[in-house]
Amino acid sequence: MTSEVRFIVKYRVPPQIIFEAITNEEMISKYTQAKAKFEKKKEGVIELYDGSIKGKIVEFEENKKIIMTWLPSNWKQEAHVQMTFKPKEGNETQITILIKDCPNRDASGQIIEKRTVEEGFKQQIFNKIEMFVGYPMNKDDESDSD
Repeated sequence: MTSEVRFIVKYRVPPQIIFEAITNEEMISKYTQAKAKFEKKKEGVIELYDGSIKGKIVEFEENKKIIMTWLPSNWKQEAHVQMTFKPKEGNETQITILIKDCPNRDASGQIIEKRTVEEGFKQQIFNKIEMFVGYPMNKDDESDSD
Protein backbone atom coordinates (compact mmCIF):
# COMPACT_ATOMS: atom_id res chain seq x y z
CA MET A 1 0.00 0.00 0.00
CA THR A 2 1.24 3.50 -0.85
CA SER A 3 0.21 7.09 -0.31
CA GLU A 4 0.79 10.54 -1.74
CA VAL A 5 2.40 13.57 -0.11
CA ARG A 6 2.03 17.10 -1.50
CA PHE A 7 3.39 20.37 -0.14
CA ILE A 8 4.73 23.74 -1.25
CA VAL A 9 7.85 25.72 -0.38
CA LYS A 10 8.64 29.24 -1.50
CA TYR A 11 11.92 31.07 -1.89
CA ARG A 12 12.73 34.73 -2.32
CA VAL A 13 14.95 34.00 -5.35
CA PRO A 14 14.07 33.34 -9.03
CA PRO A 15 13.46 29.78 -10.29
CA GLN A 16 16.84 29.38 -12.01
CA ILE A 17 18.68 30.17 -8.76
CA ILE A 18 16.80 27.67 -6.56
CA PHE A 19 16.71 25.08 -9.36
CA GLU A 20 20.51 25.22 -9.50
CA ALA A 21 20.73 24.75 -5.72
CA ILE A 22 18.60 21.61 -5.95
CA THR A 23 20.44 20.10 -8.95
CA ASN A 24 24.09 21.17 -8.62
CA GLU A 25 26.25 18.48 -6.98
CA GLU A 26 28.60 20.98 -5.30
CA MET A 27 25.73 22.98 -3.84
CA ILE A 28 23.93 19.82 -2.70
CA SER A 29 27.09 18.68 -0.95
CA LYS A 30 27.38 22.08 0.71
CA TYR A 31 23.93 22.05 2.32
CA THR A 32 23.71 18.32 3.02
CA GLN A 33 27.32 18.24 4.21
CA ALA A 34 27.71 14.89 2.45
CA LYS A 35 28.82 13.54 -0.91
CA ALA A 36 26.19 13.98 -3.63
CA LYS A 37 25.64 12.91 -7.21
CA PHE A 38 23.02 14.53 -9.44
CA GLU A 39 23.21 13.93 -13.19
CA LYS A 40 21.09 16.65 -14.81
CA LYS A 41 19.54 14.58 -17.59
CA LYS A 42 16.86 12.00 -18.22
CA GLU A 43 17.97 8.66 -16.73
CA GLY A 44 20.60 10.57 -14.72
CA VAL A 45 21.66 9.07 -11.39
CA ILE A 46 20.91 10.72 -8.04
CA GLU A 47 22.73 9.87 -4.81
CA LEU A 48 22.33 12.06 -1.74
CA TYR A 49 23.73 11.84 1.75
CA ASP A 50 26.62 9.55 0.73
CA GLY A 51 24.22 7.22 -1.09
CA SER A 52 21.62 6.94 1.69
CA ILE A 53 19.08 8.20 -0.85
CA LYS A 54 19.27 6.90 -4.40
CA GLY A 55 17.22 7.64 -7.47
CA LYS A 56 17.04 8.31 -11.15
CA ILE A 57 15.79 11.25 -13.21
CA VAL A 58 12.58 10.38 -15.06
CA GLU A 59 11.97 13.85 -16.51
CA PHE A 60 14.17 16.95 -16.43
CA GLU A 61 13.04 20.36 -17.63
CA GLU A 62 15.61 23.04 -16.77
CA ASN A 63 14.30 25.60 -14.23
CA LYS A 64 10.76 24.16 -14.48
CA LYS A 65 10.36 20.54 -13.43
CA ILE A 66 12.14 17.45 -12.14
CA ILE A 67 10.53 14.04 -11.80
CA MET A 68 12.70 11.41 -10.15
CA THR A 69 12.59 8.09 -8.38
CA TRP A 70 13.51 8.33 -4.70
CA LEU A 71 14.68 5.43 -2.55
CA PRO A 72 15.95 6.09 0.98
CA SER A 73 18.02 3.19 2.33
CA ASN A 74 15.34 2.30 4.90
CA TRP A 75 12.48 1.98 2.37
CA LYS A 76 11.50 -1.25 0.59
CA GLN A 77 10.22 0.50 -2.53
CA GLU A 78 10.94 3.69 -4.38
CA ALA A 79 8.66 6.70 -4.54
CA HIS A 80 8.28 9.17 -7.40
CA VAL A 81 9.10 12.76 -6.54
CA GLN A 82 7.99 15.62 -8.73
CA MET A 83 9.20 19.19 -8.14
CA THR A 84 7.58 21.93 -10.18
CA PHE A 85 9.14 25.41 -10.13
CA LYS A 86 6.84 28.36 -10.71
CA PRO A 87 7.99 31.99 -10.88
CA LYS A 88 6.10 34.30 -8.54
CA GLU A 89 5.77 38.06 -8.28
CA GLY A 90 8.76 39.83 -6.74
CA ASN A 91 11.35 37.52 -8.37
CA GLU A 92 10.33 34.63 -6.11
CA THR A 93 9.73 30.92 -6.71
CA GLN A 94 7.06 28.49 -5.60
CA ILE A 95 8.10 24.83 -5.63
CA THR A 96 5.30 22.28 -5.53
CA ILE A 97 6.51 18.90 -4.34
CA LEU A 98 4.42 15.81 -5.08
CA ILE A 99 5.62 12.47 -3.75
CA LYS A 100 3.69 9.55 -5.25
CA ASP A 101 3.91 5.87 -4.33
CA CYS A 102 5.30 6.73 -0.91
CA PRO A 103 5.33 3.46 1.04
CA ASN A 104 3.26 3.24 4.21
CA ARG A 105 5.91 1.12 5.96
CA ASP A 106 9.70 1.11 5.86
CA ALA A 107 11.94 -1.92 5.37
CA SER A 108 11.65 -2.88 9.06
CA GLY A 109 7.84 -2.63 9.03
CA GLN A 110 7.60 0.70 10.84
CA ILE A 111 4.80 3.04 9.73
CA ILE A 112 5.90 5.94 7.52
CA GLU A 113 3.76 8.97 8.34
CA LYS A 114 3.02 11.42 5.50
CA ARG A 115 3.85 14.29 7.84
CA THR A 116 7.25 12.72 8.60
CA VAL A 117 8.05 12.47 4.89
CA GLU A 118 7.10 16.11 4.32
CA GLU A 119 9.09 17.29 7.35
CA GLY A 120 12.07 15.20 6.27
CA PHE A 121 12.15 16.89 2.86
CA LYS A 122 11.75 20.32 4.44
CA GLN A 123 14.41 19.80 7.11
CA GLN A 124 16.98 17.85 5.07
CA ILE A 125 16.73 19.79 1.81
CA PHE A 126 14.73 23.01 1.73
CA ASN A 127 15.56 24.46 5.17
CA LYS A 128 19.20 23.51 4.68
CA ILE A 129 19.33 25.43 1.39
CA GLU A 130 18.27 28.51 3.32
CA MET A 131 20.67 27.81 6.20
CA PHE A 132 23.83 26.78 4.32
CA VAL A 133 23.44 28.45 0.90
CA GLY A 134 21.63 31.56 2.12
CA TYR A 135 18.62 31.58 -0.20
CA PRO A 136 15.76 32.90 1.95
CA MET A 137 12.47 31.06 2.12
CA ASN A 138 9.20 32.96 1.97
CA LYS A 139 7.29 31.71 5.01
CA ASP A 140 4.75 34.56 4.92
CA ASP A 141 2.14 32.50 3.12
CA GLU A 142 2.21 28.70 3.10
CA SER A 143 -0.85 28.42 0.86
CA ASP A 144 -0.90 27.13 -2.70
CA SER A 145 -1.18 30.33 -4.70
CA ASP A 146 -1.48 30.36 -8.47
